Amino acid sequence: MVLFAVTISISGGFIAFKSHLEYLQPSNKSGVAGEINAVISASKVVNIILALRLPEARQMTDINRIELRPNKRMYKVRLEAKDNWSSPREIQIDAITGAVLNVGLRGDQLWSDIHSFAVFGEFTKLFVMSMTGLSLLWLSLTGFYLFFYPIWFKAHKRQHPT
Repeated sequence: MVLFAVTISISGGFIAFKSHLEYLQPSNKSGVAGEINAVISASKVVNIILALRLPEARQMTDINRIELRPNKRMYKVRLEAKDNWSSPREIQIDAITGAVLNVGLRGDQLWSDIHSFAVFGEFTKLFVMSMTGLSLLWLSLTGFYLFFYPIWFKAHKRQHPT
């Protein structure tokens, strides 16, 4: 159980700082100024991504999601990870011009999968997370008991001296 708790602690630390580390979450770039009716379509974004000829973006099904960030005037495109132990690529596209603003890895997804033990498969994730959760619950309850029982016992002894 200690190994699981250490893994959860370390990976949780990485996840907590994801917006501060470029590897974990690429910094958001802003596109050029423009009106909302000038924003390029999602289909145009797909064509731009496929034209980059990245090994992990050979076809449309390799794209996990496309998010429009109107305040930054850019699209965030996340590709599918190659396997359980790799980080998916994120590409930021200017929503007005279609220019590529940033290409980076989303290491936070890999660390999230390590944190939940999803990299080892569904059964392992469910088993380890259940056992770790039950262990932490047990530690919390016994810690609560060990802390408050002596206080209660002393108070009870004062009220009912023998």
